[in-house]
Amino acid sequence: MAEQKQKHSQFRGQPRLPKFAIPKRYDLKLKPDLTAFKFAGAVQISVDVVSDTKLLVLNAAELSIKPNSVSFASHNKVLESVEIELCEEDEIVVVEFKESLPIGTGF
Repeated sequence: MAEQKQKHSQFRGQPRLPKFAIPKRYDLKLKPDLTAFKFAGAVQISVDVVSDTKLLVLNAAELSIKPNSVSFASHNKVLESVEIELCEEDEIVVVEFKESLPIGTGF
């Protein structure tokens, strides 16, 4: 577990997302609650994986992400996340998968 935290901490304090997986398009579905000033929803992100990685690092500010709600689909294969870490101070989320993501475009 400490090894995972060390992997995730390498992205803290960085002004830009790493280059091994590049988000290209965000498709958002939001359900706003205007009286509570909150929202729920889902997002599908098109990502170009350009080098070997088990991690996705994405921008995320003031979000709550449900465990087991993140997956990566590419080439008729779906990979489920094994860990999701929100880094509120850096406004990022680091998603770890059990195996490397396939090179190319996925969702």
